[in-house]
Amino acid sequence: MRTHQLFLRVLICLLVVLTCSFAQANGLAPFSQSDIPPAPDFALSASWLAQPDNHSEHPVDIFWVYPTILADDTHWLMDITSPAMIKKARGTIRKQASVFMDQANLYAPFYRQMNMAAIALSPAEQQAIIKYGMEDVWQAFSYYLKHLNQGRPFILAGHSQGSNLLTELVIRYWGTLGVEEQLVAGYFIGWSITGDDLKKNPTLAICESAKQTNCFINYNTMADGRQGFAPTRTAGAIVINPLTWTTSGDFAPASLNLGSKFFYEDGTSEVIPNFTSAQIIDSGLVVQPKDPALVDSGAATFPKGVYHVFDYSLFYENLRQNVGERIQNFFLQTQ
Repeated sequence: MRTHQLFLRVLICLLVVLTCSFAQANGLAPFSQSDIPPAPDFALSASWLAQPDNHSEHPVDIFWVYPTILADDTHWLMDITSPAMIKKARGTIRKQASVFMDQANLYAPFYRQMNMAAIALSPAEQQAIIKYGMEDVWQAFSYYLKHLNQGRPFILAGHSQGSNLLTELVIRYWGTLGVEEQLVAGYFIGWSITGDDLKKNPTLAICESAKQTNCFINYNTMADGRQGFAPTRTAGAIVINPLTWTTSGDFAPASLNLGSKFFYEDGTSEVIPNFTSAQIIDSGLVVQPKDPALVDSGAATFPKGVYHVFDYSLFYENLRQNVGERIQNFFLQTQ
């Protein structure tokens, strides 16, 4: 057992070194003040990736924070005016936030997110960079609550770095905002919420049933044995299985999977029912895709068997159904 753990640690260290070398080889100099773009002004529509044309189309809002899309060789922080970055951010709406959009009004702020290459840096170095994105998301959410929400229930949701920022912010502020009862649920997918996080802020609750509200959901997908290779999975995470919506470690068969949805570069998409099973093992959500080639991202940061890029796709139809169930139950509870 110890030999196996040592082997995993050596491989992870090699991955970090290779990622760091990649960043340096592609021109990313050490982070400095000159790398900080201007902060967004959320009173301006240009600072929002998405706002609804009709703020009252749905009785519920979704506040969406997009995942890491910045992986170039020039910028440590995202320039929110870059056409290329705007296009990539819009792609996350199609592939992920669309789960919510036919049931909620979409609000999605731009933020100065951290480059993927920062995963190779020390925690202190990462914090010096990611804090700008965290401040942006906090300012955007504060502006949304004050000027746009108008008392409607809301969903918080993100993926990857977006979920990371939302998790850190609710750990810091939840229970002090005065809007906690308006939360339908928080879908912090592609990140980890641990028991230690709940101890830091006892007002946070993990969702443990399909209709529970005022609670949070998280999971990271991978093949069994690849938990230690998933950089967004944290030991001790309290994981929710999106086929059962519980924290049980029981195996959930693929027959419960209403449909995995895959989005292709030509603009088409495909829903495949019963594509994967799911089981919580060692702080990860272990899946067994029918066609592993469909979930091979080819990204060095997420090695083979780590399906992070497809966290939403693998359970797309179950997520979509669950959003509706939680919204319906929220209004039943408030009648």
